[in-house]
Amino acid sequence: MDMQAFAVAMAEALDGTWTIESGYHGQRDRYLIGPDGEQVHVCYSDWEKTPRLRLSASLPAKLAIIRHRHGNPVPSHEITVSPAKTPKTVAAETARRLLPGYRVTLAETRELKQRLDDEAAARDRLAHAIADPLGATVHTPGPSPLGHDPQEAIVRYQGPLAGTATVPRNGGHVAFAFSVAPSDAARVAAFLATFPRTVG
Repeated sequence: MDMQAFAVAMAEALDGTWTIESGYHGQRDRYLIGPDGEQVHVCYSDWEKTPRLRLSASLPAKLAIIRHRHGNPVPSHEITVSPAKTPKTVAAETARRLLPGYRVTLAETRELKQRLDDEAAARDRLAHAIADPLGATVHTPGPSPLGHDPQEAIVRYQGPLAGTATVPRNGGHVAFAFSVAPSDAARVAAFLATFPRTVG
């Protein structure tokens, strides 16, 4: 079948403006990219007893990475239809059977990304608020070699109090670690004693 022509006709039958991108299987597949960033893969499969069109919806790459790194499994969004059906009919089935659930997953993942972005921005603001009066530097997290999103910003400071402040992304307690000369230790302890005691 002419997958390019089929995908173009499908895109015209779907609501909104959809574009076509090449797939990974030559003439057998195409990607339909929707008006809100939806990605629908259309693939012709004839290696089974009955040829089928497989339509699967996936998250854009950056959102998929975020969802994976934060332990949120992505539900499978896939349907199969007969390749004998018209592009208009396949588009209607896609809109009815595939897109609603997929769009929920897409919206949830975008909300997750926004929450993580907001947490990271709050973390960085606090880190700089700590660093400014100390004349310290802020080391914002870089990509983790293990593939996990970085969680903490580190403030490194020098002077009579030399150490670090570790600021978590999730709004948890800031951990200070510092060392002082023996002559200053009692004064630092007296200063720390002025803070209200917390339980737990």
